[in-house]
Amino acid sequence: MTILSSLRFALLAEADLEAFDRDMREMLALGERQPGYRWTEMGPSIADPRVYIVVSEWDTVEQVRAWEHVPEHEAAAKRWEPLYREPLVHRRFTPWVRPPEP
Repeated sequence: MTILSSLRFALLAEADLEAFDRDMREMLALGERQPGYRWTEMGPSIADPRVYIVVSEWDTVEQVRAWEHVPEHEAAAKRWEPLYREPLVHRRFTPWVRPPEP
């Protein structure tokens, strides 16, 4: 069994979406090198481009929590937090059974 982690970022009108996307892609590259990482899908919402969704799969909740405390990840989070228009929805961990390979 693995863990799905979902995050929802809703940004203020003055947030630079290109810079946010660039930071998200840098965090993806860093996250891919973390223990327990499996995959990530991320991008802006179709309904509202100022809402950004990230879903990732990890081996354990503990590995996701360790990733949250990597210094570069913490710095990016602090940089964008003042530009959230609502509290960040995160830390939703869902146990998931990976389907068997065909």
